[in-house]
Amino acid sequence: MLKRKFVLAIVIFVAFAMVMSSMALIGGVPANNSTSSQANTPSSLVASHYANPTLTGKAAQVMKALTEKGISANYVYLPNFNPTVHKKDGVITPSYTTAPAPMGIGAYGISNNNGAGPATAYNLTTGSVMASLNVSSLQDFYALDDGPNSVTFQLNAVLHNVALFGNSSYAFWTQNVVFYSARTQSLLLLDNLWNFSSPSFNLTQNSLYSYSGIPVSPVYYYAVGPAFHVTYPFSLNLYLNTSVINGRSTVFYNYSLETSGNYFSGSYDRIIFNSTPSSNPSYTAPAPQYLISGNTITPDGFIPYDAEIMLGGPGGGSTANVLNISATMQLKYMNATTSAYTSFPDTFDVGSQTGETSQGVAVSWSPNDVATLTAGPSYLYGMWGLTPASTPMYTYSGSVNPPNSFMFTSPGGPFNATLSAWVPLSNTGQYSFIIPYGSLSSNVMLSNYKPMLTTLTPGNGGQITLSHDFRLGVYTPLYAMDNAQLQYISYYGNGMPGNPYMIYNNAPMKGYINPLFGELNDYAFPAFSGLLLHNVNAYTVVSSEPSFKVNYANNVYSQLITAFFGLPSANNLGIVLYQTSNATVYGNQITGWFSFEQTGFPVANLLLWNSQNDTVMYNQFTTLDSSMLVYNTQTQDGNNLIYGNLFIQSSQLNTGKYAVIAVSPTLNLSTYGPVALSMYSSGNVISGNFFIVYNTAISPNYSIYSGYGVNYTDSWNHNFWWNYVYGSGPYNNNGQITSGYDYFPIVIHGLGSYHLMRIVEDFERN
Repeated sequence: MLKRKFVLAIVIFVAFAMVMSSMALIGGVPANNSTSSQANTPSSLVASHYANPTLTGKAAQVMKALTEKGISANYVYLPNFNPTVHKKDGVITPSYTTAPAPMGIGAYGISNNNGAGPATAYNLTTGSVMASLNVSSLQDFYALDDGPNSVTFQLNAVLHNVALFGNSSYAFWTQNVVFYSARTQSLLLLDNLWNFSSPSFNLTQNSLYSYSGIPVSPVYYYAVGPAFHVTYPFSLNLYLNTSVINGRSTVFYNYSLETSGNYFSGSYDRIIFNSTPSSNPSYTAPAPQYLISGNTITPDGFIPYDAEIMLGGPGGGSTANVLNISATMQLKYMNATTSAYTSFPDTFDVGSQTGETSQGVAVSWSPNDVATLTAGPSYLYGMWGLTPASTPMYTYSGSVNPPNSFMFTSPGGPFNATLSAWVPLSNTGQYSFIIPYGSLSSNVMLSNYKPMLTTLTPGNGGQITLSHDFRLGVYTPLYAMDNAQLQYISYYGNGMPGNPYMIYNNAPMKGYINPLFGELNDYAFPAFSGLLLHNVNAYTVVSSEPSFKVNYANNVYSQLITAFFGLPSANNLGIVLYQTSNATVYGNQITGWFSFEQTGFPVANLLLWNSQNDTVMYNQFTTLDSSMLVYNTQTQDGNNLIYGNLFIQSSQLNTGKYAVIAVSPTLNLSTYGPVALSMYSSGNVISGNFFIVYNTAISPNYSIYSGYGVNYTDSWNHNFWWNYVYGSGPYNNNGQITSGYDYFPIVIHGLGSYHLMRIVEDFERN
């Protein structure tokens, strides 16, 4: 076996060298292009596609079902399926213990006499829950979802005592969601309904009598409401209201919006449950109630009865990195005694029910029960009712140089990595946030600079300046949010064509990047990329980069990664070019995995998003899930060159435990399997590449961002495809490449297809 692998490696290396040497190729010939054919796959693979992975986690089962039905993640707001019950002395505590988390306001039915006594549980029921938002500014960026500058605000609560067919023991999770794009300042209302009545979470269509949306049986229900363009500042109220209509349990999703002097309001969805049993047509359901309980878990077995207004990623369990925010929140319930909305008496700054998360949101509060959101560290703590009424708030401000350094802080001192949280910096290195802690310890770091540990006190902390130390290597991610920041992560260069910035590439002294950059949310969305060029058009070279490897062993994410998801205990963070041009990615070893929950998201080890005139050449991609993805709007050609790269499938896939994602789950062929290259862009040249991956390349005829149909056009020529049959005509991977054909595939005589097929079929058999 060892000998066969060694010989195979030599064969691949020699073949790749042949591909690189010349487009004419000594020993290689262009394919016959006399006829058009889609039967490019060897017959041994035609009837044997990779079986869908066996998934044990409820989250993976749900996402698999929804992606196979073609439901966009933007319409799916997942519960927190991590089946861990957090209790202390019989009192339920928040399910999240660290950021990324659903930051905002959460009410759990917990009291401790303003921090003076032990925690005790109580139950609160109401017929209506409301949240108020006032947003003056918001900027966010997270690359690995299809809304990089989008977040959601979610009002979530569990409706108790719902009647179905005469049985009033059911519980349903109701979500009134705002999908907000900070880039376009557009706002979309939508809702979700999930069945929390049992661990199966099954929602059947016959449980609903009347509705405006779409039941996706047996998973959940959603409806899409109105959309608005807003300007800062804008104010929004969200409502979840209950009633009984014609004897049936009912829930309303309502809103009111004020922006630019205009006022809008309404009810965009009403769900009437099928409460009446056929045996008793005169049955009248009892009034359903929202339950907030500090000692009772919902019937699914692990999710609390809480109410929450939170900020998180744009659906599908995703996360959001907030860079700047100025906003306030309130969370209230209808008080039956006063017939008025009243603030929940005891709150945390985090929710528990939802799977979408955020970081970079610092939450403070005022004596009148208003939470204020600023761009700062996301700590999790009790707020009004759970801390002394006189708890002071502290403002921290200052600056960091270089401005694209990374800053983490922990309460008190000395610096504690386990308790620390990331602090977003502006493009000029400024920070300013408000929290209830009177002292902080900070760790400021950047690759090839000495990290600085310092104590922060409230007020203006001045400037923290790092000094170079090239012995440390690339031990943090490398980010440039604009052209001006490139100089701080480059050896030399000025960004001109003849003198491009040469990005740092010396290996980290300890072999891994700092473990603080291994942050994940509960759906294993990584909080950081390895290298990010954002809004850059200066000439830049990214070459021979280290692996950006993070090690999850023996840290807070070890149990989540290895036990819950069954993933390797280490991973490589990816490379992202966002709205970037004139970059060359050259001569890198690129690999990394994604959790199955990222199925359907635009994830890849190398991601080009709305980027133009970039060159990707002579890299080796070792494919686990998705190696490279290119996206541009349909009105914008990419004009990118993808040349001379080797895409080869990782042997780690030859195990039954690894559940491979599907980047484009609506494609008919080979839905779940590794894919080398995904093209959602026109005007690109893909030439001279060597593809030895189960799914060589895909280019669907729809936008991964909007889901709308698009006819992409690219130039595919002179590539080697492991599954091409010589003489079968132009290659388009059985129709999966809709943006063009490779009319002249490379055929290397003497390179046995048997050995290449063994690479991908070893994976397929497992």
